[in-house]
Amino acid sequence: MTRDLPDIPPASAFFFDFDGTLAEIASRPDLVSVEQEVRDVLQALALKYDGAVAIVTGRPLEAVDGFMAPIRLATAAEHGSIRRDSMGVVHFDEGNAEAVAAAHATLGPFVAAHPGLLLERKRSSIALHYRQRPELAKSCEEEVQEVVAKNPGLVILPGKMVFELKPKGVDKGEAVRSFLSEAPFKDRTPIFVGDDVTDEHAFEVVNSLGGLSVKIDDGNTLAHFRADRKGLIAWLFQLVARDQK
Repeated sequence: MTRDLPDIPPASAFFFDFDGTLAEIASRPDLVSVEQEVRDVLQALALKYDGAVAIVTGRPLEAVDGFMAPIRLATAAEHGSIRRDSMGVVHFDEGNAEAVAAAHATLGPFVAAHPGLLLERKRSSIALHYRQRPELAKSCEEEVQEVVAKNPGLVILPGKMVFELKPKGVDKGEAVRSFLSEAPFKDRTPIFVGDDVTDEHAFEVVNSLGGLSVKIDDGNTLAHFRADRKGLIAWLFQLVARDQK
């Protein structure tokens, strides 16, 4: 589905969510895979647009690099708590590290008591996955709400079959702003593509800056355009091929 996707300015910068956008969502975070055509088109896109291509995700940085190998792009990981710029310099936001550790310790016994739940510990955040136990969605929500009530430096970020707990003031929108303040992203029209609630902060920022926002699949959104993953990849290949002789 590409008919709704726009033409773009020559000086554009691209930002992509990972799960559900560059990779199909799997039953467990470690079971996803990235198709070779995705790597190919991202490499070609980065070459054509002077390196102004970045991944913006809730994933840990090392996990993204593992799935994307051998290519290595600028990446905002853990919703921007960890950000590697286009020069390879990694920037860390260590705020509320103690609150994240306390939340992880509190949720551990709950997860252990419910087989099928997965508690993912990241450097600056944690994620409670319930994809294999969807009937526990309400219980998981109540648990994370109780944890955040005791750790007000954290906020809940609901996603597809997951609740993430992350420090306040850290989100994908702010990560995009950080990239746009530096080369090669600076002074370019931002384009953000994502599929989940966690991407709405980025859609809002990109829209406010006159950029283009693309939502993958269904759901309420602030994004201007919609596509499916197949249509997205086809559109990106069209952009790469445009003006080539």
